[in-house]
Amino acid sequence: MADPQTVFLAENTQVADAVVALLASAGIPAEIVVPPPQAIVEPLPGVTAMADPPDSIEVRITNPAQLADARGLIDSAISAGVVKAIREKRASRTGSVTAQCEECGQPSEWPATAMGTTETCPHCLAYLDVPDPDDEWANIDVGEPEPEDASRE
Repeated sequence: MADPQTVFLAENTQVADAVVALLASAGIPAEIVVPPPQAIVEPLPGVTAMADPPDSIEVRITNPAQLADARGLIDSAISAGVVKAIREKRASRTGSVTAQCEECGQPSEWPATAMGTTETCPHCLAYLDVPDPDDEWANIDVGEPEPEDASRE
């Protein structure tokens, strides 16, 4: 693990979110850290592409004093099968899902096993999140809507 405060490497954001929620339930604040995209310079002059999305997403605790408690809790959850159940559910999915890129707006089809992951857009090579119906967004506070500008009327 790259950072000493990294307590778990997840293969997708769904697993990382579950680990952060598990730690939060025990009063251990944590954050998800996604490595930044790396540019790949192709052999053709002036051609640059983005590397594939990271293979793992780091879950880091914010208080180093809680490192042992966090690792113990995660080890207990793994041995109890919590993380394994999430991974197995994802692997058993069938069909496909459409994801729309936030950068270029183009839709693309992905296998159902990719739900909840970050992939590279086949159109513009930006990262895009493949939606997962198990992710619960109803309780997420996205702030207040911006007021309509009265001067545009």
